[in-house]
Amino acid sequence: MENFIKTKSSEISCAFAEVATQGYKHILTFEIDSTKLSPDYATKINITERGNFVEMFKELQAFKDLPAIYYFGINKEIDYNEIIKVIEDTSKANDLNFPANNKNNVNNGILYVGKVKSCAWGRLIQHLGYHQNQQSHGLQIDYWAKMISKPLKLTYTIMFFDKNIANFIEILETELAKKYKPIIGKH
Repeated sequence: MENFIKTKSSEISCAFAEVATQGYKHILTFEIDSTKLSPDYATKINITERGNFVEMFKELQAFKDLPAIYYFGINKEIDYNEIIKVIEDTSKANDLNFPANNKNNVNNGILYVGKVKSCAWGRLIQHLGYHQNQQSHGLQIDYWAKMISKPLKLTYTIMFFDKNIANFIEILETELAKKYKPIIGKH
């Protein structure tokens, strides 16, 4: 047991030493125009090949094998309680699985912080609400975005890392969530 702990700690230490000196490999930020979201992306149109978001998915697919942490920004002037209520009502009405609400009770401008070991573009499809398995956890943005009382301003920022950090990416996700206190997500 002791040798395992030492070996694993050394592995983690080496992986994060590289991140500490070199940072992430690449960062992308996209504005997601919620008025251009459509249920057709779930049933009729492949969002990665046609429609308003093709270029975003092409950029993301270039990093398909890399681990990443990401966050969704949201306009701060939207009331925290409104966001939670709309998402909870949407979840009940459509039998969807959303990530847990945080208990911060404040909209700090960060909706959600997440991580992937690979295939970030596939996870984004889940968050937008277009995954074939509607029972998968995700933000399901298309289901509720147009129900918010003010125009929704969403951003999606993603930082890609070398593959050696994949098994430890959750540590960075947790620390980023502690710092930014997202509205949604169990951190």
